[in-house]
Amino acid sequence: MTQQMTDYRQEMRECAEAIGLEPPAIVQPEDRYVDLNGIRFHYLDWGNEHLPHLVLLHGGSLTAHTWDMASLVLRERYHVVAPDQRGHGDTGWTPDGQIGRDNGDLMLEDTKAFIDHLGYDHLVLCGMSMGGMNSIRYASRYPERLDALVIVDIAPVTMQQGLIEMEQFRRETETMRRFEDFLERAVNFNPQRKPAHLKYSLLHSLKQVDDGWTWKQDHRRRPAMEGMSEDEMKAARQQRAEAMWADVKRIEVPTLLMRGEISKILSPEAAADTVAAMSDCEQVVIPRAGHSVQGDNPRGFATELDAFVSKRVPR
Repeated sequence: MTQQMTDYRQEMRECAEAIGLEPPAIVQPEDRYVDLNGIRFHYLDWGNEHLPHLVLLHGGSLTAHTWDMASLVLRERYHVVAPDQRGHGDTGWTPDGQIGRDNGDLMLEDTKAFIDHLGYDHLVLCGMSMGGMNSIRYASRYPERLDALVIVDIAPVTMQQGLIEMEQFRRETETMRRFEDFLERAVNFNPQRKPAHLKYSLLHSLKQVDDGWTWKQDHRRRPAMEGMSEDEMKAARQQRAEAMWADVKRIEVPTLLMRGEISKILSPEAAADTVAAMSDCEQVVIPRAGHSVQGDNPRGFATELDAFVSKRVPR
């Protein structure tokens, strides 16, 4: 189902100009919806369906629009599709009947259901952070349709300080009276990003509520996390890391691992270990980019993705 939303091409143009991006055209993607796994999913379709298919999975606390600036460039060479994952953006939240299940398992099922819905015989899958973990889990189990995999700034081992800083920013900005308050905090948190770019991202990431503005995200704590001690949480993180290492080692799809040059999440050592553990993986470092590679340097992200994928996808 297609539903065209508000025209935001002017804001898109202002953002592109602020970061020095000169796409061939300022094009707004189509908003589409599909019901999967008991949830109404929203996704963006950038058109050009005759080109190789590229599916983009965003990170935690982000939305499908995190890829917009890069997609303005990539849509000339790929059919770009980007969903809002469960509990994010304009996609529904996890139903009460599923709230006790592991969120990673649910998102793996979502990823499979979404790709099955698209129905493409061949595609490239790219995921950042949370979306990267979902992409890894999918590629290790369902490689049949994948021509290539791109993992953005995530590995089985991450730097905890960066995660703590991001979670602290989210908690401190749960609800704020004015949109401008969010923008000011975002500029202070991510000073390397242009304010116009941050403003554009927030336009798609926030919603108005009675008390002001808040994130378009499900922040409910899962029952399995309630009452866990620090040692229990550490053991759970270790168990997740071991499971992710097992998934990484099973992947045979040609893979590109992107790391942000100034990332506080993925260390050079963890990135190198991940590449070494995989049968067919290359690494590239994106300059002037932190954890949100596609946001901090959309041109660099798009260029490196295309350079890798174009060697492996027939046209």
